[in-house]
Amino acid sequence: MPRKNLIALSVLAMCSFSMPAQMDKRVQRRDPATAFDGLSKEQLALEDQLKGLISRGDRELKSGDASFAIVQYLSALELVHQQPLLAKWQDYVLQKLGTGYIQGNRPQNAIRIFSRLLEERTHHCESETAAVSNCADAQYGLGEGKIRAGDFTGALASLREAEANYAKAEKLNDSHQFAMMQVKNEAQTKVWIAVALSKVGKTADAIATAEAALPQLARVQSDESMLAAIRDDAARSLRDAQALLDYLKPIQ
Repeated sequence: MPRKNLIALSVLAMCSFSMPAQMDKRVQRRDPATAFDGLSKEQLALEDQLKGLISRGDRELKSGDASFAIVQYLSALELVHQQPLLAKWQDYVLQKLGTGYIQGNRPQNAIRIFSRLLEERTHHCESETAAVSNCADAQYGLGEGKIRAGDFTGALASLREAEANYAKAEKLNDSHQFAMMQVKNEAQTKVWIAVALSKVGKTADAIATAEAALPQLARVQSDESMLAAIRDDAARSLRDAQALLDYLKPIQ
C-alpha cells in the first residue's frame, strides 16, 4: 500500500495522508498467476496482455499520473470481464483500481470499489488463517477513502477493524517477512486512525495512537532481513507519523 509525499501540516488539514502506493501491502499482494502448469497458450497470452495494462498503470501511478493509471486499470478490468479465462484476476485488478482512485482524489469511487471488495472477502474476514489480511486490505482502503471523503467517524470504524485484522494475521503465519509486513500495515493504519481522531477533536487519542505506531515502524525499518523497498516504506511512514505528532502536540 500509492503513497508518495510526506505528510505535511497543510496535508493534514486537507485530510490527505500519503504513503507510497507501490510499496503498500495493498499493492504487495501477488498476482494470481503463480504457476504456468496447465495454462493454455490462449490464457498465457491474455494474462500477458492484462499484466501489460496493470504494469502501465503502476508506472503512471508511481510517477504521479493517477488519471492515466486509472484508465489503464479500467481497461484491465474490462478485459477481465470480457475474458472468462481471466476471472481469477478480478479481485487483484479491483484492488489496483481502488488504489488508483485514492491517489486520484476520487474518494467516492474508491469507497465503492473497496466496499465491493470487502463484501467479496467476507470469508476472509471470518478466517482464522493469515488470509484475514485480505479482509484488512479492503477495510484499510475503505477507511482511507472515507477519510478523503470527510467521513471520519465511518473511517475510524473501518480502520480499527483493519488494524485488528492485521494484528491477527501477523500471528497466523510462520513467515517472518509476512509477519513484518503485517506489523508495517498495522502501524500505517494506526497513523490513519490518528489522522481521523484528530479530525473529530480527539487530539490526545490521536497523539497516543500515532506514538504507538512509531516503534512498530522503527522495527520494520531496522529489520535487515526485509526488502529495502519495504524498509524504505516503513521509514517514510515513520517520518509521516513524527510529522503528525509535531503538528498535534502543540495544539493538545
